[in-house]
Amino acid sequence: MKPESIIARCLMCGKSYDLPTDHKDYAKLAASQSSAPTFICDHCGYRVRHEADEQQKPKKPI
Repeated sequence: MKPESIIARCLMCGKSYDLPTDHKDYAKLAASQSSAPTFICDHCGYRVRHEADEQQKPKKPI
């Protein structure tokens, strides 16, 4: 028997994911009354974090 899951779409890349009950955002998505739940996937979250970290680094002199 397959455990419950929610199909949600990433806000940034638009890819659909099948989120199992043990996913960190499952409770929030299950509580939402939206017919098409959305979240930020791990890949996009890591990409945004990397870009933000790169912006915080001091610029190298030329």
